[in-house]
Amino acid sequence: MRNGITVRDVMNREFLGVSESDTLADAAELMRDEAAEEVVVLRGSEPLGLVSAQTAMAALLDDTAQTPVAAVMEPPVATLEPTASLADATQLLVSRGRSQLLVVTGDEVLGVLTDRDVLAAHESVETAGSTSQPEEPLAVTEQTEAATVESSTQSICEVCGALAPELSERNGQQVCVDCRAY
Repeated sequence: MRNGITVRDVMNREFLGVSESDTLADAAELMRDEAAEEVVVLRGSEPLGLVSAQTAMAALLDDTAQTPVAAVMEPPVATLEPTASLADATQLLVSRGRSQLLVVTGDEVLGVLTDRDVLAAHESVETAGSTSQPEEPLAVTEQTEAATVESSTQSICEVCGALAPELSERNGQQVCVDCRAY
């Protein structure tokens, strides 16, 4: 992966957060409404942990939906500074076996970096590297990612993250054949 790309260049500044006193039912509803797999549990702006969709569903099945998220949250996800290199972030994602990292400055969450962001950045670097453009740090934006989806022979489904030869738009997202049914 090309040097010079930082986490700040590719991170997503939007993330879902809940208060540590919110219930699992509230977290599950938010994840359902936003089609998210995890929410960050916060105390003010400080990240305390994560609640996954699986944890929320299990609580709903166990009839513990009114339990505060703080009682069942996973330990805090790995964090890194926005100035960290994308290569370092990739290594941290892989070594921790996680799909996202929190981007923080001090105790404040600035955004998230997901495995999908890394894949999109890598694909953009590969696409840019095959042209005769000068090598400059690449800042991946939503517009760049959309252009990559249109020009690539394989694209990343925005729902499941799988590589697919063809995507179509559904509810404002580019999705693969398998995710169109959901």
